[in-house]
Amino acid sequence: MLIKIEAHRYMYYFLKSKVTLFEFEEWIYDHGELEEILGEAEYFQFISRDYKNQYAYEDTEKQIRKLIDIATYEQERVVNLLISLTEGNNDEIDVMDILYDEYCNGYTFLRYIALTHVATSDEFKENVKRNKLKLKDYNKSIIKEAKRLLNFFGRNELEIAIEHEYIDRRKEEDRIEIHSINEMFNRLKLIRFVNTL
Repeated sequence: MLIKIEAHRYMYYFLKSKVTLFEFEEWIYDHGELEEILGEAEYFQFISRDYKNQYAYEDTEKQIRKLIDIATYEQERVVNLLISLTEGNNDEIDVMDILYDEYCNGYTFLRYIALTHVATSDEFKENVKRNKLKLKDYNKSIIKEAKRLLNFFGRNELEIAIEHEYIDRRKEEDRIEIHSINEMFNRLKLIRFVNTL
């Protein structure tokens, strides 16, 4: 049985293009319990929509945006990306690609991870992907930063408000990625230098 949070999460995935319009239509028809979850009027609007219409995607997106709290699922997604950086699943470079895009779209708290990633050559990234020891070494400071950010999310000092906008309740000295990026990069250089000795 589908529950509300799962239904809203699936709709969020549609907004993030992880679910196609065809998949969404099938899902709506396969889950009659959505009438109770969404309410009769919203459900009827979904099931009566002509999904082959040229405006079906836009109409579905607009309806979903009015229905769900996007910030909840957006924060869940960003936090999960940061967690995946700390778990060493060998997909860290791909995750950093995503986080770089998120930084460019407004999540400036990701600055250190994004700038570290973009400042690293593509050739080096490819070499690191193939060598687990190099990947582990490359990721040390990134993992540390991911954990630091996760702590702020855990204490509600960072909170996603809407897509690509966030509330920052941290103390000024904790916003180091905003006011002391050079200090962070100098630490990174020092760590890399010590690791080469």
